[in-house]
Amino acid sequence: MAVDVVGIHPYGVDLGITDRTPPLGLLWIAAALERAGYAVAVYDEQVAGESLGDFLAATRPSLALLSGTSHGRFRAFEYASAIKRFDAGITVAYGGPHASFTAAETLARIPDVDLIGHGEGEDTCLELAAWKVRGGGRPEDLRKIKGITYRDDGGPATTPPRERQADLDSLPLPARHLVPMARYRLKMDLLDLPGTIIMTSRGCPICCAFCSESFFFGKRYYTRGARSIVDEVEQLMTQYGVRGLVIFDSTFSLKRKHVEAFCDELERRRIDIPWQCQVRVDTVDKPLLEKMRRAGCYTICFGVESGDEEILKSISKGITLARAVDVMRWADELGLYTKVSFSLGHPGETYEQAKKTNKFARTYARYMTFRGYNPGVRIYPGTRVEAYAREHGLMPPGFDWAAPYENVENEKLFKLKDNVPLLLQPQLGVRELRRLRLRFLLGYILTPGYILTKAVRAVRVGEVRRLWRGLLRGLGFKVRREEDRVRDVPLGAAGDAAKR
Repeated sequence: MAVDVVGIHPYGVDLGITDRTPPLGLLWIAAALERAGYAVAVYDEQVAGESLGDFLAATRPSLALLSGTSHGRFRAFEYASAIKRFDAGITVAYGGPHASFTAAETLARIPDVDLIGHGEGEDTCLELAAWKVRGGGRPEDLRKIKGITYRDDGGPATTPPRERQADLDSLPLPARHLVPMARYRLKMDLLDLPGTIIMTSRGCPICCAFCSESFFFGKRYYTRGARSIVDEVEQLMTQYGVRGLVIFDSTFSLKRKHVEAFCDELERRRIDIPWQCQVRVDTVDKPLLEKMRRAGCYTICFGVESGDEEILKSISKGITLARAVDVMRWADELGLYTKVSFSLGHPGETYEQAKKTNKFARTYARYMTFRGYNPGVRIYPGTRVEAYAREHGLMPPGFDWAAPYENVENEKLFKLKDNVPLLLQPQLGVRELRRLRLRFLLGYILTPGYILTKAVRAVRVGEVRRLWRGLLRGLGFKVRREEDRVRDVPLGAAGDAAKR
């Protein structure tokens, strides 16, 4: 079955995350293309039941839309090469946050990527499809398409930026029917229920130093209407058997009326489904949390990041520690679980400031159901952290986002291979971060509550070995993961012979 356009989502580096979730951005683009009359297929390496080569042989597209993260960039480059080896006439467009901020480097080093899409992709990909599928794909016509970088006389040329997608309700629901939804694995925390992710907004005005969302989607915050969101919830429940939701917005609670309308619509339709979301502690209060709880919210996630007020200001987090404590206490009183994240190694942070983060996490541990802890801030393209690292000479020597790179320091810290650099500073390098991490783990593990909880869980079959391996890995020993594997780009019977 030949199609016009394919969307391809590579898996990339295994960071130890066992949950697999649908690539919503790509599925939103696919839905927009289908509504415009194009034949579309999607290949998601996470759940694919065939090789890439067999998929291409079955679909024979004119245009390939390649997505991916910074961690998966080299996998995306391999896929671009595989597509061109299969058929050099297929136009390969690469998009997403990583691609948007590394366009010149990617086009300079990766000849199999033809062009880069910047920012939101629905309208851009509609114009690309019209250019390639219906218009013949003349190179000189690319300059008419907003929001892309392409090669012009051998060098990169960037067209004017595209306007934001302000009316999110005008978009069709993500085309989940194009992927095998049953193969995704997302269990709701503490509930053992099959769940999935949804998104209800785009954009963020906060501009935290370590995040690129404000620059990718824009600083203006746009939301979907409650009716559209709950229509999607009902579709997920009836068509795909979903029994839990993770609202994947970076800040679900930025507009109070948005949260209240969603809760009211769930209650109006008498939809009973547990859900969790990401909030900012400065945008919620106890009455709002209580309303969310009545509507099915059972876990709130939020970043405190640092236990030092000066660091919170310097990274533009925009919260206070006192407010974070208030939210944790309110959640505890209302019976809400909490996921609280911390990170060390922010620009200019000292060892003494980082110690305050450990102390804060230890002091208020009783209010945290889960604690996320990242000893080392990753440098992502398009962030203020990247700008700081370049300004202060803290990028790895000769680093280029499209050149081969393996983060050796990250392997020392986490025993996981990675290809995104850490921000390592003279006053807070690998040695200091390892020491802080060890102290955090010991302070967390050697508490009566933790020991009792794990002892109870350990009676379950297989738990003892898993916990022991996790403890060894946490203390810095290298333990081979059961799922460790090297995955090659399989071209299958339709293309080159591939190594398995």
